[in-house]
Amino acid sequence: MIGLFAKADDFQSNQGRQNRMKKTIAYGIAGAFAIAVANAGDMSSCDKCVVPPVVEEPTIGATLSSGYMTDYIFYGVDFGGNAVWTGLDYAVAGTPLSVGVWYINPTDGLLDDELDVYASVGQEIAGFDMSLTMTGYFFPDSGSDATYELGYGIGRSLGVVDWNATARYDFEVEGWYFETGLSKGFAISDMMELVISTGISYQVDYFSNGGDFNHIYVMAALPIALTSDVTLEPYVAGLFALDAIDSFQDDIVHGGVSLSVSF
Repeated sequence: MIGLFAKADDFQSNQGRQNRMKKTIAYGIAGAFAIAVANAGDMSSCDKCVVPPVVEEPTIGATLSSGYMTDYIFYGVDFGGNAVWTGLDYAVAGTPLSVGVWYINPTDGLLDDELDVYASVGQEIAGFDMSLTMTGYFFPDSGSDATYELGYGIGRSLGVVDWNATARYDFEVEGWYFETGLSKGFAISDMMELVISTGISYQVDYFSNGGDFNHIYVMAALPIALTSDVTLEPYVAGLFALDAIDSFQDDIVHGGVSLSVSF
């Protein structure tokens, strides 16, 4: 009996120790939870504890582009079919100056190849985007004489549509080319837009003697932002020849696609 009571006392003693241990563990867990909650509250109100947003690395201001054209249309005239082209543009940081080169090589037609080298300055004045561009046209394969052009561009958003106009003078041809047009973009998704544009051109001693309307164009382009720096843009366009060029230029439907990468 004494042994049984002794075992009972030991059992009760063990039970007491286990209960005290459980309470100690419970208090410890509760205390740790309270500290964690308190610390969480401190972190939510601490500016230094907020993780800063990821900052995108700045680009150097260059864009590399390449594309294909069913027809190379230059100022309303088809200069060659099945044309592959490549271009590089660079905007000089901290200045309104941008420079670029552009090369195209039609596989058939009037033109063997063409290399354009240009520099442009642009500025927004009174809500108008204005630019002045000097371009040199070179023809490496054919060996034809180079020609040089000075162009002035102006554009502005009219709210419903965007308006633009250009005036260009070729020093070798000694002729003027003018063009004005309207465009409108329609968002299809976060990464895609449909851009419809149309315009008309006029020339003076460029393709024909004196002054004549040159051509009318309509175009639908679909720029697709594959990433923030990469854009794919297919297009289809219609060309309608007017008095200055209708004796040698047919009305045509043409198209193409380009891929541009900014870095």
